[in-house]
Amino acid sequence: MVPALTEPTRSYIDGTPTQRRLGFVAASIFSATYVIAPVYLLVTGVTLVRAKRPLAKEVWLLTLPLIASALIPAKILPKFGRWLLQTKFMACVPYYFEYEEFHEITDQEVLKLHDEGKRVIGCMHPHGVFPFVSVCAVTSTLQANDGFGDGILDLPTAVANVIRTMPILKDVVGVFGCIDASGSYLKSRLQRRKGSVVLYVGGMVELFYASPKKETVFLKKRKGFVKLALRTGADLVPVYLFGNTTSLEALKWPILAKISRKTGVSFTLFWGRWFLPLPKKVKLTYARGRPLGLPHIENPTDADVEKYHALYVQKLVELFDRYKKFNPDYADKQLAVE
Repeated sequence: MVPALTEPTRSYIDGTPTQRRLGFVAASIFSATYVIAPVYLLVTGVTLVRAKRPLAKEVWLLTLPLIASALIPAKILPKFGRWLLQTKFMACVPYYFEYEEFHEITDQEVLKLHDEGKRVIGCMHPHGVFPFVSVCAVTSTLQANDGFGDGILDLPTAVANVIRTMPILKDVVGVFGCIDASGSYLKSRLQRRKGSVVLYVGGMVELFYASPKKETVFLKKRKGFVKLALRTGADLVPVYLFGNTTSLEALKWPILAKISRKTGVSFTLFWGRWFLPLPKKVKLTYARGRPLGLPHIENPTDADVEKYHALYVQKLVELFDRYKKFNPDYADKQLAVE
């Protein structure tokens, strides 16, 4: 087993009260949008259907955000996000969560792999209602002198189509750089130079199975990402996001889990601070393991996939166990693989 780092690669535990307050406001924008966007679309749709004068000024004023969202080109959002996430306002987000990160492979080492023509799949676990750990990680690397810099544009996140197409929500999430999560698109991308990708392997459904004593990742039947990596010659980098399932609470009825799995988006009620869709003040920790060192097998057999899937599961559990001690909410938790 790889020994755990004894000190965080980057730490944000010494923020001022002002930084923490601003960080809370900035972080709240993302989770609040998950509620505001669908409610706004519902209200706008009902208003347009029931309006006796659809061309009335008040009706069209209501639709202005929808029109603006439709006109914003998706390709400009990652570059805008690169600027936005470097602002002093967004730089406060990690301080609110007293965020820390541990890199067994550094940002600079990942960039070196890109320069050498290699690609990686950053495998993130778990998703939670909203992945605030990832927000902190992106903000942190863009603020750091030894971070990804412009290289962040070569590390987009694969997301469900509903996220990429829902007005307003697509624009807020799009600042992180989002791409199609379909297997055919990912295969094509991973065969390019600098074609790496970030993937939430278990998806949003994992949030329905977290508890105070146990974390759950959905991996037993998720083997496509391993086969994809073997076929394209990409490597797998396990990443655990401590705090994604504690920053917001959610209703965990089984029927909601089934609907969420079908739609590709969290279909549930959620809340945080003051019982509003605002993140609780919990510690967030990011742990990135070493690449597994997968071979390039253009036509992997089922046995090949099983072998390297088992290796991946082993390395993820080991990563969880190495770094859970650095987050008090996880110190006594066990990681279950379903």
